[in-house]
Amino acid sequence: MLRQRALPGLCVLVLAVTAVKAAPGAPARQETLLGSLDFSRTASLQETLPEGLNEVSGLAMSPDGRLFAHGDERAVIYELAPDRARVLKWFLVGRRGVMGDFEGLAIMGHRFFLVTSQGELVEFREGEAGAEVRYNIHLTGVGRLCEVEGLAYDPDRHTLLMPCKVNRTEEFQGHVVVVEIRGRRLRASPVPRVFLPLDELGRVGMDAEFHPSAIEIHPETGALIVASAQEEALLELTTYGRLLAGQSLRRRDHPQTEGVAFGPNGSLILADEGQGGRGRLTWYFPPGGSPP
Repeated sequence: MLRQRALPGLCVLVLAVTAVKAAPGAPARQETLLGSLDFSRTASLQETLPEGLNEVSGLAMSPDGRLFAHGDERAVIYELAPDRARVLKWFLVGRRGVMGDFEGLAIMGHRFFLVTSQGELVEFREGEAGAEVRYNIHLTGVGRLCEVEGLAYDPDRHTLLMPCKVNRTEEFQGHVVVVEIRGRRLRASPVPRVFLPLDELGRVGMDAEFHPSAIEIHPETGALIVASAQEEALLELTTYGRLLAGQSLRRRDHPQTEGVAFGPNGSLILADEGQGGRGRLTWYFPPGGSPP
């Protein structure tokens, strides 16, 4: 059944579907991506990041398998070894690195994008080690709808995805919302990619609160993994927002998850701010996988 509601300047089309049911506290079903990963401490790998990434705020994997990260307030991009928290190079976006409230990173071919909390996109190209690269700014219009935290590139639809951390419209209240950015002008689609009622989270053993802080798309299945630093949890959704699974995170290992990526050996990589200490990366592996 399809239900359509008109929003001010935005049309929301909601597909009424039945989410995967799970008893409160039950683990995610095995056929889900989160259910296939081993979240035990012995199966994970965790390393601290250099001081420049104490406030790491985003991760992105390039098409050729290279891992990039950025901090919170200054546009400095770090290339990291995909299997270790080791910096291979860094470069600046703008003269001395422009300042801003940067909340996510995505790579679309040769185009890099940083997103601010107001939904502005800073576009640039990869630079050589220590270089300063030019940039352009795109006003997406998402800031009037919500505070943004996270950014991902969907290669199948050639669009960008922005999760809403704090909803600013009455129509968005009570929902997990992910806005889709499309077209040459990089504007918000009239139909959000994800419009998930919070009360559905009980089906995967979670409370009806979720404030997204990062998002990534699985390169093979197209599933969306959305992290929440505030709720210390992960959600797995289908590419169009149907709820599949949830996973709680250990607070001492994940004090503030701000980045998600997929790495070698089928691993899920999470980036956490240091909260006064060192930032860190954690790798989780599927059965048969192991820390590199």
